[in-house]
Amino acid sequence: MNIFDLKQQGLSCREIARETGHSRNTVRKYLRDGASTQARKAKPQRVSKLDPYKDEVNRLVSDGLLSVPAIMSRIVPLGYNAKESILRTYVRSIRPPTKPKQVAIRRYETEPGKQSQFDWGIFSYIDSRGTKRHIPGLYVTLGRSRRSYLEFALSADTYGLITCLINAFFYFGGLTDVFLTDHMKTVVIGGNEKDGWEFNSQMADLANFLGISIKLCRVRRPETKGKVERGIRYAKENFWPGRTFSDLADLNQQALIWCSAADNRIHQSLGITPNEAFIAEQPHLGPLPMRETLYGFEKRIRKVTADSFVSFAGVKYAVPWKYSFSQVEVLPKERTVEIYSNGELIASHPLSYQKRSLVYLPHQYKGIESEAGRLAPPVTVRQIIDTSVEIRSLDEYVEAASARS
Repeated sequence: MNIFDLKQQGLSCREIARETGHSRNTVRKYLRDGASTQARKAKPQRVSKLDPYKDEVNRLVSDGLLSVPAIMSRIVPLGYNAKESILRTYVRSIRPPTKPKQVAIRRYETEPGKQSQFDWGIFSYIDSRGTKRHIPGLYVTLGRSRRSYLEFALSADTYGLITCLINAFFYFGGLTDVFLTDHMKTVVIGGNEKDGWEFNSQMADLANFLGISIKLCRVRRPETKGKVERGIRYAKENFWPGRTFSDLADLNQQALIWCSAADNRIHQSLGITPNEAFIAEQPHLGPLPMRETLYGFEKRIRKVTADSFVSFAGVKYAVPWKYSFSQVEVLPKERTVEIYSNGELIASHPLSYQKRSLVYLPHQYKGIESEAGRLAPPVTVRQIIDTSVEIRSLDEYVEAASARS
């Protein structure tokens, strides 16, 4: 740049060489190459096939979707028809930096039909009012074939866990010999590895009924159930980002579609798809009971309020007024809530997702006026006037007259 500045000041090559200490040939070379560079026209920038879709890719990455195959599946329906390598290069340039966590673990494989692993994942979303909320999702995977099941629930309590687990078994079409999970309170409530664990009574009853053993992973060692841990991470990275849904039933329907697609991909640990591996594992799964026989494990006991409502998942559902103050059983299903009294169905409602709302029942209070009961008699106070005449002895009058005289 100094050579060019001196040249623009009108100095000759000899003077510039003397001023800068370079040889005249060096000065001439820089002046010649610089002039040709300035005269060279700028090449037009090449247009990438990804350019029309970069805004959508940027949005997906900002929403947390960092999996290139998942992003590819979102933009191909929009018309993108170039190679995945172009997308991969671009995503690598805009994705946030990640710090790999290197932990040595011991690898092991289970026998077909031997074990299933499950755990909750907490997923965040923005509701229709713009409020950030969280919803629990139970991820269940078969230890051998890695076939997966994901279901979201209204709550992560014992009843929610039991319902999701039962649905997972019917999705797989059979039972494994062992549950493997961590030390969640809905499974284990006390004890230790040396003296034995005290399991949640409802979970223990379900396991005994199905003939399944409950096994706990080592404390603070989640990698001992690494298959389900990786599955939850995969769901959060691949399924969840950029997702939209209307209600719980819609979300779970999308989750099933995603599970089906995920089980058709080549699994890196297997070299085949989970569905292909499941063909060999399915004969080793235990038989399932009738679905109706498991309703007893899913029914919640609720007390009916004075105005004939029962509460479930933040919503109050109506029952006929005659059941006020009594205990009933609430059974949530995919899209409905059924309410029973002594085994008899007394009300059925569409499942509501609006918290703190009331779901009424037609003719809920029919006949309540005629059966309302009699009012207690009012308090009555009466005034009584005494009209009786006092009767005295004649001797009293004689003594009174004598005293006056």
